[in-house]
Amino acid sequence: MPVPWLRRPLCFCAALAAVGCVRDVELATAPVLVLCAGDGAACGTGAECCSGTCADGLCSHALCAVEGARCARAEDCCSYLCQQDGSGQLACAADNGCASDGLLCGRAGACCYLGCTSQGTCGGAICVQADGPCAVASDCCSGECAAGKCAALGTGCRAAGERCAADGDCCGGQCGAVAEAATGCLLLGGCRVAGETCTSATNCCSGLCQVAASGAANCKALPGCKVIAERCTEAKNCCSGVCGSDGRCQGGGGCFRKDERCQSNEDCCSGTCRTIPEGVLRCADTPGCKATGEACKKPGECCDSAATCDADGRCSLAGYCRPAGRPCALAADCCSGVCAPSTSGKLACREGCAPAGAPCTAAADCCAGGPGSCGGFPARCLRVE
Repeated sequence: MPVPWLRRPLCFCAALAAVGCVRDVELATAPVLVLCAGDGAACGTGAECCSGTCADGLCSHALCAVEGARCARAEDCCSYLCQQDGSGQLACAADNGCASDGLLCGRAGACCYLGCTSQGTCGGAICVQADGPCAVASDCCSGECAAGKCAALGTGCRAAGERCAADGDCCGGQCGAVAEAATGCLLLGGCRVAGETCTSATNCCSGLCQVAASGAANCKALPGCKVIAERCTEAKNCCSGVCGSDGRCQGGGGCFRKDERCQSNEDCCSGTCRTIPEGVLRCADTPGCKATGEACKKPGECCDSAATCDADGRCSLAGYCRPAGRPCALAADCCSGVCAPSTSGKLACREGCAPAGAPCTAAADCCAGGPGSCGGFPARCLRVE
């Protein structure tokens, strides 16, 4: 009887060395990695749960903190988004990464409705356009008030809330209704794309927040290819090689390619995560052959003799799939098509989609699915209404 998780049956032992079947047999005895469980699943400790909480033997997220509450980690928040607020303290954000009316803000671009009062809370009128009158920086869509007038971003695109005539005018690439009878640049959910205003590096998809010549702080794109969640027009713009239907770079599932943002060596296909001159950690190439998941042009470049250079230009092990819990590098390695970080931080095949709160590398990992379902840094599956 054939083993159900193999796409092709194992070959005879006499041919093991020739066709790489030894590797398949080794995989069958590999240590199982622990994957986090969603709310309602049986548990013994909080470490088994995506939420980090095990109550009465079941994973639970009932004790999560609401938007605006102080947090130390993503799991503390109902949205699984813990980031700096207007006071510079870590606080739970709304599911779309912005702040609702009444919560702390330091700039209009931090608020869902693009209005930050002089008292430092979200609300009131929508932010003021460039060259419009202002008293404090938070009055302005650009986040900077100079000599009584709102300064322009000076980035070549317009920030959320600024007037626009076409999508191309906006840093976020979307021009629409921002207030009654007013058309302006829309605020994209999740992390802030290059050109948008920021308070700190944690706001930016690139992890880089700089002060422009105008004095306004805005997110800056990293050199080279665009990292996950930055805007794109075609696949080749993105480090991942995937440009989503929402016009933002998406993860391809599994380990990260060269130049993607990372936290540790284990995030990267190459096994190397380095700090670049801009102070951001990115996956780096290593000399010699290409590890599984790395970009390639021909099969001979791949370290594993059983690997091929697939249609996506990545070294891939074709011919079999791996069951849940086994180590993986790419989504294609897994029978389920989901290769995501386990509770140990190492990539492993999941039995199915990942629940809210589980670490993810691509929207396809998450049960919610679709744009915005995998967000934050490090990324987790988010609830999408």
